[in-house]
Amino acid sequence: MSTCRLAALAAVLSMTSMAAPAWACRGGECYDKVRLPDVYETVDRQVVVRPGYREVVETEPTVVVRPERVLIEPRRVGYEMTPPVTRTVFQEIVVRPAGYRWETTYGPYGERRCKVPVPAEVKVVPREVFVAPGRRVRVVTPPVYGVRERVVAVKPARRVVMDYPPVVARERARVLVRRGGTAWVRTGTYAGYGW
Repeated sequence: MSTCRLAALAAVLSMTSMAAPAWACRGGECYDKVRLPDVYETVDRQVVVRPGYREVVETEPTVVVRPERVLIEPRRVGYEMTPPVTRTVFQEIVVRPAGYRWETTYGPYGERRCKVPVPAEVKVVPREVFVAPGRRVRVVTPPVYGVRERVVAVKPARRVVMDYPPVVARERARVLVRRGGTAWVRTGTYAGYGW
């Protein structure tokens, strides 16, 4: 067969294969380029309805009021001088000493002079007499106490940290499993293409 005849036969075959691909591969193994669709699947997935958070709570201390004995003024030691001890005594003081005086009398026999004793004139006078002298005495003042109210913490303040986990729900969603594309499939085996 000549080269011209082979070229003409090839041209005819190529034209017939472009015009009718279904019958062009009769008796041979043919493949078609097909479009593959996207593949989806319905799945259950978790969705965060409310995110988790942390809360810090500080509690107040529990206190009570209690009476308490307190020292207001401490014990003191001092010294004082006591006055001297005196006593009143009465003493006789001679105002005029005893003596004599002359008295003249007149009688039937004439004038007479007599020496007459005169008692002493005394006076009672009060007088202070020291019984004991003054002295230095140690004086102790006891301490003075009072009552006051004192606040006592029975239970201290606390700081509590509370962690709240997120709230999660499940929902059904259609997700893409595999993207579609193109593939070479043997002729007559791919139902979706329609040959």
